Amino acid sequence: MKTQYDSIGTLYNRIKELPVAFLERANVEAAIRPFIKGARVLDLACGTGYYSRALVEWGAKSVVGVDISSAMVEAARKASTSDKISFLVGDCSTPMDFEGGPFDIVLGAWFLNYAPDKRTMTSMFRNIALNLKEEGHFIGLVWPPTDNPKRHLQKALVARPQRLGGLSVLPAQKVKNGVKAHLVADFGSATLEFDSYHLERSVYYDAAKAGGMEGTLMWKSAGADESESHVWLNGEDIRLWDSYFTVPHFNVLEISKG
Repeated sequence: MKTQYDSIGTLYNRIKELPVAFLERANVEAAIRPFIKGARVLDLACGTGYYSRALVEWGAKSVVGVDISSAMVEAARKASTSDKISFLVGDCSTPMDFEGGPFDIVLGAWFLNYAPDKRTMTSMFRNIALNLKEEGHFIGLVWPPTDNPKRHLQKALVARPQRLGGLSVLPAQKVKNGVKAHLVADFGSATLEFDSYHLERSVYYDAAKAGGMEGTLMWKSAGADESESHVWLNGEDIRLWDSYFTVPHFNVLEISKG
């Protein structure tokens, strides 16, 4: 994962310009809104700091962003102008105490999807639990819950053929309890490719419990005001709007520590 994202660098920022990114942001904000005011937040797998900066806009007192890629962290530092945000290079899948903790919220926007197996995801949840206050909450962007990840990705490809919406997710390789997925983001003038893992829903439940998260794990499907669809579709086919609700690209996962 380190080599993957060091080579991608700031090109990853352009994913946030795709239609689905606007839908993701709206749903992350809705999930985190009840807890964010005055909160100290740990942003795991922060990338170039897109959500770290948004968290401050939404009312966080302070944010610590951590990513395994030094190139991503360097870009995040350059893009941040707030003294409420700091960035660190670190392996988020390995439990460690981060300065500024324990935190009220841990955010993992596309973090757990880099676990290739239950053991790694359990370690990720241990890291989350270690850095959360007892009454703290984890909010994550994850693949939709399913017992058959390969079938879900195949259905998504039918609903969103390659190039529709600028992002394609291809089932590349079977792994235990899921599939390794290959993502292709097409920006017209450039293409970005990287890998991720879509594991069965039972892995999330088992890993969260084994990792020390005692709350009820909740999956929240994408929601949005249809009247705003023209804003984030940016000229794309209206079929794209419908597809994100009939065959979701993501869910927001929420669980408390205690």
